[in-house]
Amino acid sequence: MKLTEVNYEKIITFFLITVIAVVPLLYFPYSGEADLYPTGFKTRLLIRDDNIYKPKIYAVFYLVLIMAVIMALKSRYKKKNFSADINNISVTLFLIFTILSTFFSDHFFQSIYGRPYRWEGLITYISYVLIFIAAGYFIAKRKFLKSIIKYLFISASILSVYGLLQFYGLDFIKRGPIRENWHRAFATFGNPNFAASYIAIVLSVSLVLYIYSQKRQQLYKYGFFSSLFFAFLVATSTRSALVGFLVSISIFLLYFHDYLRKNLKRLIIIILIFIIILGVIDFQQELFYTNRVISLFVEVKTLTDAEQEQTYVKVGSGRLAIYKYSLPLLFKNPIFGSGPDTFDTVFPQMKYNMLRNSKKSILVDKAHNEYLQIGITLGLPALLFYLLLLANIYKNGFKVLKKLKNQVSELNIYHTALFMAVITYTVTALFNISVVSVAPIFWAVLGLNVAVYRIREQSENNI
Repeated sequence: MKLTEVNYEKIITFFLITVIAVVPLLYFPYSGEADLYPTGFKTRLLIRDDNIYKPKIYAVFYLVLIMAVIMALKSRYKKKNFSADINNISVTLFLIFTILSTFFSDHFFQSIYGRPYRWEGLITYISYVLIFIAAGYFIAKRKFLKSIIKYLFISASILSVYGLLQFYGLDFIKRGPIRENWHRAFATFGNPNFAASYIAIVLSVSLVLYIYSQKRQQLYKYGFFSSLFFAFLVATSTRSALVGFLVSISIFLLYFHDYLRKNLKRLIIIILIFIIILGVIDFQQELFYTNRVISLFVEVKTLTDAEQEQTYVKVGSGRLAIYKYSLPLLFKNPIFGSGPDTFDTVFPQMKYNMLRNSKKSILVDKAHNEYLQIGITLGLPALLFYLLLLANIYKNGFKVLKKLKNQVSELNIYHTALFMAVITYTVTALFNISVVSVAPIFWAVLGLNVAVYRIREQSENNI
């Protein structure tokens, strides 16, 4: 077969599906073996083997490398030209400043590879951007878009079932000492918060598709997916992802209350199912999740009433104290930051642990706010271009919400569903961190928002 006759889009779709549907399943039994981490050209550090994050991100590296070659071949032999737009300009400038941040960092090797067990160095950011480009600019057919979402749901279903088995004490994969006695579900993601960030993305997509199902079979299918994903979300007992999900759903309800009134039956059914799921799972953990949600309001009241600095440690599992010490770091090296994934090297660890007043010290290696993390480690210009990318995704997303109110079409429904996922994640990111077990899925979803917008624009122009 000649290179000009190859179906490059189909191949790229296959690799995207592998990245977002197969890679999250990679999770190996804990072995306790040692590994070597490069700290210089000839020096290595002995670290505990990473059975959760490293397999995932290394798989992403190899898949993205192959995908980049396929994209280059398509550009060469299919004469694919890129027209400059806000999205690809923003993401390119974001990547340029990430590269500059790496080379100006005092911690070069950590900036390249990322900190052990986090792995969000320069190579990882390059992978994220290429995933975004592949999803946004090389997926041009509706059938490939639908295939990606289909396999995302299948993968999320497997992970949800496994997470629920964990919750009920039926974990069949050997855990490491850190996670040995955890009761909250985390599936293959290494942490309940990360699992919640992931499943909240997928739940946002499935719920919109359920509400707008045109056939009974679709209604049952997406209703089942939504119920399963919600059960997994509850089993993680994570507040930040719930906040992100509720914000996106509130926006959805605000825009489509007229449509929902006309289809009230399906809305009531899914709400009742969610209430039953929440009741059953929360009863199993003695209202632990309910108490965590209530504690959000208690913490806010504690913060407004208290005058002592130690109060910051009690709010948001210590997040507010981290934010307090993180904000000044934005201006320590505002142009290039400290380097990708080097937050632990600039954060005042001693001050924070003195404020905690605990016998056990902890190492803070993430800002627990994705935007703070980017600003501090990559610099303010990188943060600006990242926010510019998100702003344009939001701009086109709100446009499609208005369109869907007047015209119920398949592409408008898919765009709305994908946009709700972006809202969920970006709100969750205010209180959570970017991790290699979830971020590739988010960057793919971000790209699919661009893809579905471009597919719809092309379709309308051809009418």
